[in-house]
Amino acid sequence: MTKAARLLGVHPNTVRAWSDQGRLRYYRINPRGDRRYRVGDLQGFLAAAEATGANTSGGGRSGGGLGSSGRPILSLIRNTDMATGQPLPARRRDDRIHAGPALPFAGSDLSTERARHRLDLRVLADLAALTAGGRDVDRMLGSAVALLRESLGFDIVAAYEHRDERLVARAVRGNGPIRSADLPLDFGTVGRAVREDRPVLSRTGMDGWQPIHPASVVEIALPITAAANHWGALLIGSTDPDGLGELDIPFLDSVARQFAAAVYSAGLFEEAAQQVHRLDALRRVASDIGSKLDLDQTLAGLVDHATVLFQADRAAVFLRGTDGQVVPAVSRGLSATYLAAVREFPVPSLPGLAVAARRPMFATNYADDPRGSAVRAAVIQEGFDTLCTAPLLDGQVVLGLLNVYHDRPHPWTDSELDTLAAFAAQAQVAIKTAQDYNQMATWAAQLQSIQQLGARLNGLTSVREIGSAIATELRQLIDYHNVRVYRLEGADALIPVAFQGQVGEYVDETPEQLSTRVGQGITGWVAEHRVAQNLPDAANDPRASTIAGTEEDLDESMLLAPMLFEDAILGVVVLSKLGLNQFSEDDLRLLVIYASFAAQAMANADTNQRLREQTAVLERQLRSQRDLLQITESILGTLDTSSVLDQITDRLNALVRSDNIAIELVDRKSGLLVPLSAKGVNAEQYLQAWDPGEEGIAPWVVAHNEPQLIVDEASDERVNHFRGTGAVEGSIMCVPLRDREGAVGVLTLERLGTADRYSSADFDLVQLFAAHVSIALENAEAFKRQIERAERDTLTGLLNHGSFKDRLVRAATEGTRFSLVMIDLDDFKSVNDAMGHQAGDRLLQEIAAAIMSAGRESDRVFRYGGDEIALLLPTTDHAGAILVAERVRAAVDSVGAPGTTWAASRLMVSVSIGVATFPDDGTDPETILLAADRACFVAKRTGHGYIATAAQGLALAAEFKLQDPTPVDPPSVTA
Repeated sequence: MTKAARLLGVHPNTVRAWSDQGRLRYYRINPRGDRRYRVGDLQGFLAAAEATGANTSGGGRSGGGLGSSGRPILSLIRNTDMATGQPLPARRRDDRIHAGPALPFAGSDLSTERARHRLDLRVLADLAALTAGGRDVDRMLGSAVALLRESLGFDIVAAYEHRDERLVARAVRGNGPIRSADLPLDFGTVGRAVREDRPVLSRTGMDGWQPIHPASVVEIALPITAAANHWGALLIGSTDPDGLGELDIPFLDSVARQFAAAVYSAGLFEEAAQQVHRLDALRRVASDIGSKLDLDQTLAGLVDHATVLFQADRAAVFLRGTDGQVVPAVSRGLSATYLAAVREFPVPSLPGLAVAARRPMFATNYADDPRGSAVRAAVIQEGFDTLCTAPLLDGQVVLGLLNVYHDRPHPWTDSELDTLAAFAAQAQVAIKTAQDYNQMATWAAQLQSIQQLGARLNGLTSVREIGSAIATELRQLIDYHNVRVYRLEGADALIPVAFQGQVGEYVDETPEQLSTRVGQGITGWVAEHRVAQNLPDAANDPRASTIAGTEEDLDESMLLAPMLFEDAILGVVVLSKLGLNQFSEDDLRLLVIYASFAAQAMANADTNQRLREQTAVLERQLRSQRDLLQITESILGTLDTSSVLDQITDRLNALVRSDNIAIELVDRKSGLLVPLSAKGVNAEQYLQAWDPGEEGIAPWVVAHNEPQLIVDEASDERVNHFRGTGAVEGSIMCVPLRDREGAVGVLTLERLGTADRYSSADFDLVQLFAAHVSIALENAEAFKRQIERAERDTLTGLLNHGSFKDRLVRAATEGTRFSLVMIDLDDFKSVNDAMGHQAGDRLLQEIAAAIMSAGRESDRVFRYGGDEIALLLPTTDHAGAILVAERVRAAVDSVGAPGTTWAASRLMVSVSIGVATFPDDGTDPETILLAADRACFVAKRTGHGYIATAAQGLALAAEFKLQDPTPVDPPSVTA
């Protein structure tokens, strides 16, 4: 039996298993019950195996088989000398007859070589049949690799694809831990074969050789080159030193060529499928965008379809305006900074050349392309690699551009460019149709709006409502980027009662910026002379003045019309649009008509203004009472102190109008008021700290625990006016915030001016509100103390393991660089064994205190496990983390320095430290923790008091898994 197993190249137990399964009919159990292999039976078995290999005429993957097992007999004898029972040298194809004693049965080295040759031919035939016409590359490669291994008995067979300077495992077969993850291009035999484009053989002992399988002693890698494309490599490995050799390379090179042909065929199938998919997608895209008449929806659909159809990372449609400027109408994945930088495509540029050529054009590595030199900085900052641009043309008129962006290099094929050209042709038809429809819709809306305008405006009862209606209705008549409705108040003040900005240049406008006077600027000029104006270039009009805080020298067109009623000026309507010559004379006539209707409506609204104001006062009082209940419920349900303060300042100001609102709490140590929150015109002054002994209404209220309403703050000596403002006119409400012991803070509200001072009703409402605020602050403070206790370790006072996990996840999610230091006490168990657990607790406390003192104020220290401590170092790189680790090691060493209890007890106090940095050593909480844990393990294994880095820990990557922290025991109790 042993001889048979040796001849077959298997373990004797394998032969026994085959016999038990009925797969070896020449090996039986003799009548005595033990297994004996008779020489005659062995000779008969080998003769039958040889005859089967020679006479088999098809069926299965290779000649012969062993019963129902499906394992080819020739694959079992291909590497064995049938005469001696010893392994043959690696595939000696040129040795026609191998010297050696003749077998006592049929068969010879020549027949073995012929059997091998027949097996090789049959494998090549099976491989050709398997790979012919394959469309699924992964399935085809998996089957082909399995065929090679099962038929020829190789230990390892793998196919790797060269992709993005990496070797990607597409199919792997073998026993044990084979490297199936992505590999660097310079890795081992397969990397050399790809780089050098030739077969490579590597054996144990070769300098720097990295095997795919740890047990491999010889490997052959052959390049897979499909149609001049270095697709990847085929790797064959053996754990037998004589299992592979130079003579195997010609046969395996034929196999690699079969793989290359299969990959190339699959690529053709995939390209054809993509072409069919694109044609079908174009049909569906045409149906989709052709059904839309809204321009914005059409453009959005174009960008979305282009992104999906061409598998792009970004896309945009740029439309050409009447001034010739290219405006980004719709974009996906592009920043505002980049879009602003390419508003005007320079000449020469890729888009400019595409327009001139009237066809799509593309460029890879656009940042270094001479055609993109004018926007190189913007391209580098945006970070994409490839740009493909297609002009959108309406006859000879350029409508705009369709740009498609890929972040990685994407050389466009001719078929893709043809598809993009067809897509652009459909897009330009859809855009033109939508533009024409929008123009017709605009004319219809203008006629309808003029007819209905008077009835709608006359139904409004306030100036603000009328201003808002004007801003809304005008959108149906005239296209603009910004509208402002001015109302004349007093003798010459022009106040904006409504304004809307549609683009970034106008969105952040404030009433203070827009307010002006009669005769000031172009708006004041129109109010003074009562003449409508159409300004095609407003920035260069001598009457115009730039609004403070806005961009100067902005190309802008403006329409202005006075609102006149019975020869009196009531206000001015102003429309603005970016660019030159944006408004027509028809637009101006529409605006003049609209302004006359608006003036009539405002004159009617003035009649009822005073009545509405009186009604509003009564309604506000009722609403304040109702809102107070809702606000109180929300505040009482908040357990975070900062959130409570924010809600107080935000919601109380909505409840009782104030120019300034501030909250101050008493510091229990110093007894001084500490400003915590302030909003309003003097917020910075309210947030200034109080000096010891400084007096004011707030300290007075705290000291006397009495609320105060000061109707005229200028005449009350207790009011401490700010040095920068001096005494001002206004009224103040100052109400104490109380707990069970008395006043713990103060709530201050100030309303400036003399027109609208605080009333007793306001004072009563604020006092009631302050009582609820006191309860909310007390609840929040109690909750905060509970949270802090829950996050701390009871023995060391450090943050506990749960806090560590939360902070680590939060730091990794934020994505900002940080470092993690894992600390493990050396031989801590010896302290407990020698001096008891109470001594161990004291040592832990001292070490924790030492580490806290060694860290920085921003660092967070956690008790990770029983004798394991972790440091989280925000915004710290590798070098900074090493410095902190050195300080920690020195601090811990000082705990056991001479003269201490531990030195007297002859205990050496030291720690092993592991350091890892995010994202260099790990990109998520699990990997960065694993990197630090591995480094700590390396330091621990090296000796006492060592510091190891994540790079040193990589040596254990294959054998090391994240270790669970040592359970934390409760502090020992003194008996």
